[in-house]
Amino acid sequence: MKKLNILSKSFIFIIFFVLIFIVIKTGLITLKIVDFNKTDNWKVVGKSSDPIYDKIMSLETNIENRINNYFPLFNEINNVYYNTIIDIDSLYLNDIYLKNNVDDEKLFFNKDNNSYYIVTNYSDGELNNRLNTMIDFYNNLVNKYEDINFYMYMPLRYEINKFTNINGIYDKVLYFKNNINSKFKIATLESNDIDDYNTYFYKTDHHMSARGAKKAYIDLLNLLEIDKDIDEEDLYEKDLYASYYGTMAKSLLSTRVSDNFGAIIEPNPLESNKLSVNITEKKFKPLKFVYKENNVFYDYYVGYFDGQYEEVIYTNNESKNNNNLLIISDSLEWQVDYLIANDFNKTYVINFRYGKWKDSNLDLSNYIKENNITDILFMQEAEVEMFDIYNFNTAKKVK
Repeated sequence: MKKLNILSKSFIFIIFFVLIFIVIKTGLITLKIVDFNKTDNWKVVGKSSDPIYDKIMSLETNIENRINNYFPLFNEINNVYYNTIIDIDSLYLNDIYLKNNVDDEKLFFNKDNNSYYIVTNYSDGELNNRLNTMIDFYNNLVNKYEDINFYMYMPLRYEINKFTNINGIYDKVLYFKNNINSKFKIATLESNDIDDYNTYFYKTDHHMSARGAKKAYIDLLNLLEIDKDIDEEDLYEKDLYASYYGTMAKSLLSTRVSDNFGAIIEPNPLESNKLSVNITEKKFKPLKFVYKENNVFYDYYVGYFDGQYEEVIYTNNESKNNNNLLIISDSLEWQVDYLIANDFNKTYVINFRYGKWKDSNLDLSNYIKENNITDILFMQEAEVEMFDIYNFNTAKKVK
C-alpha cells in the first residue's frame, strides 16, 4: 500500500512538471492563454540579523511572488495537482499527506472531515526536551515574579485534541499542565469531537473561527477572574466572506475546500473610542473588511485584524482599575485582545514574530517596572507555548 502511494505521487509529480513546461513554453510564444493581470497576494519577509539569510529569503520570496501574481495559471496547476493526489489517495487512505509547509510541518487532508491539518515534524524525543525546557521556564517565572498574576490560554489545534491525539501529543498537553506551578493558571480551548472542532476552528486555516473567538473570550474572562455578566449570546459574530482559503489552503494554492471567514462585530471598544491604540511601527488600521476581487488567496484574517506589530498598547479611557496586562501573543489572540483590553487600565501586546523581538531579548523585570504590569497572559498556539515549535527561543529571550 505504501509503495502504491509513492508510485501514484511520483506519476502525478512527473505529469505536473510536464504540464508546467508545456504551459510556460506555449505562454511565452503566444502570450494569449495566460492571464498576466497582477494581484496583490504579496508575501513580505522581515529582516533578521543574518544578511546572507535575508538575501536568500528575499530572492526566494521574490520568485514566489512573481509566479503567484504574474502567472496566475500556476495557481490552477497547483490546484489540479493536489486535488488529483487527494482523489487518488483517498481511495485507500483517510489522512492524506500533501507537503511540508514553510515551517516544515506536515500538511494533511482528512477525507472524512474534508479539511486540512498540520503535524509537527519534530521527533518525540525532541518534543519532550522542548516540553521540559518550557515547563522549567514558566515555573521559574512564577517563582521569580511572585507579585505578578500569570495566566495561559491554550487553543488546541486538530492534531493535539483528545479525540485525535495524533502521535500522542494530547498526552503531552496533560503532562505539561500537570507539571506547571499551580500559581500559573491555565485554560484550554478543547474540542470533544470533530463537530466541536469545526465550530471553533477553520477547515483551511490554523486560526480559531469567529465562534471559537467567542468561546475564547468567555474562557479568558473566567481565567482572568474578570467579573462580567456576559456570555456568548451577548457577542455578535458575523460571516464576512463565504469563500475564504486560509493558511493551509493557501500553501497548496488549492480551492478544494473553503471557509466562511467571520469576526466578532459587537461589542467593539475600538469603534466607541473607549480604547486608544498606540503602535510604534505604523498607524493602526481599525478592524475593517475589504474584499479583494482579483486575489483568490488573499489572507482576510491578516487583512481584517491587522495584528502584525511587534508591540501594541491599548489604553482604556474609561478604566475603573489600575491593572495593567501584558500579553505574550501570536496571531491567535488578534481576535480578542481588544476585547480583553476593555477590562484593564492598559494592555500591552508583544509578538516575538515581528520587529525588534526577532533579534532582541525582553527584559521582563524592566518591562514590568516601567509599565506597572500586574498580570501576564500567554496566548499563543499551544504548540508554541509547550514546545516553542517555531523557535522564538522564548525561554532565553525572556529574561
